[in-house]
Amino acid sequence: MNSKRIVLIFAALMVLMANIAAAAPAAKNPPTLSVDGEGIGIATPDRATVTIGVTSQASDAGKAQNDNAWTTEQVNKAIKALGIETKDIQTNNYSFHPNYRTAENHRNEISGYTVNNSIIVIVRDIKQTGKVIDAALGAGANEIHSLDFSADNTQTVRKEALLKAVQDARDKAEILAKGLGKHIVGIQNVSESTGYLESRRYDNMMLAAAKTAAATTIEPGSLSLTARVHVDYILED
Repeated sequence: MNSKRIVLIFAALMVLMANIAAAAPAAKNPPTLSVDGEGIGIATPDRATVTIGVTSQASDAGKAQNDNAWTTEQVNKAIKALGIETKDIQTNNYSFHPNYRTAENHRNEISGYTVNNSIIVIVRDIKQTGKVIDAALGAGANEIHSLDFSADNTQTVRKEALLKAVQDARDKAEILAKGLGKHIVGIQNVSESTGYLESRRYDNMMLAAAKTAAATTIEPGSLSLTARVHVDYILED
């Protein structure tokens, strides 16, 4: 068999294979159904963060500083007496500034000095939160700047939220597939987006209302985390 004949046979085979491929039906992509799901995880707060302020004023700069330092120390002692550890008490902000008044000659002159000292207290026993606030105010603190509740078990809450989001997506997909006369046979793609466990903050009005009683009453409530998923389901008849 000469080389020319071999080339002709090879060319004929290539044409035959091309015709067979063209005649074969094109593979169809299976139909899909895209669904979004949402789930919320709930956590019980297990930690409170209280920001306490001590403000002192005096006509003399040294006295204003000394008064503030003494009062702040009394506040720290009162808080520690409740079992709060030193590592959970820290200075958040300290400021010192003169006060001015307008004299008869319309010029500003120093009328005194103000010292602000704020400390952050982490309360790991939620039930102690109201007592910490009362102890601080009783020892001379004159401001409660903020109160936040948070939780440590974020992974557990995240899993709860994701499971609920997946179930929500599946429930929606089952309803839609049934309405379309289809069945879910698989999953083509999944993506998720999980938020953060939001802390709960008492604002100034809420704190003022809580302090109207003889003992400060604080209700930590609950915290939430939201998870969202996007699922592409594969359908068939």
